Amino acid sequence: MQPSSDEQLVLRLKAGDVGAFGELYEQYRPRVYRFAFKLLRDGDQAEDIVQETFLKAQRSIQTLNQNHSLVSWLLAITRNEVYGQLRKTRNNGQVDVDDVWDSETPLDKLVGTETVVIVQNMIAQLKPDYKEVILLREYERMSYAEIARVTEGTEGAVKARLFKARKALVKKLKPYFGEQS
Repeated sequence: MQPSSDEQLVLRLKAGDVGAFGELYEQYRPRVYRFAFKLLRDGDQAEDIVQETFLKAQRSIQTLNQNHSLVSWLLAITRNEVYGQLRKTRNNGQVDVDDVWDSETPLDKLVGTETVVIVQNMIAQLKPDYKEVILLREYERMSYAEIARVTEGTEGAVKARLFKARKALVKKLKPYFGEQS
């Protein structure tokens, strides 16, 4: 069975097609999990976020505007769930730095080098709002407009936050790479 396009999938979901929800889950679960895991760095918490994300998506599919992309909408729900979880645990995003990446990322193939590990650890130490824009832009390959929809901000705000995030990352990397970074 050929997977439906996002537009067809949304129409089927809005029409109450139960099979469409299964397709949505199968198609986007890895991406939602990966994003939640990178923000939380806890597999069990990320799995809980995945479940909550898809429950909320199912309950609120009628609110999805046709101008929004399905993946941006799902990642926005994921983001809100992650920040809700962080507020509950009051750890301000400071979690262990072990097991930075799950096995599904393309970057995992490159983890053999020290440079990658150092950069990952420095990204993990960024403020949560800086970390999220770096992850969405550099690892999820989202456009500024898509990131703005996920973070509920403007493109200008996303660009400014990304600039500040990169500047903070460079500052953290200077002790390891000197002036080159």
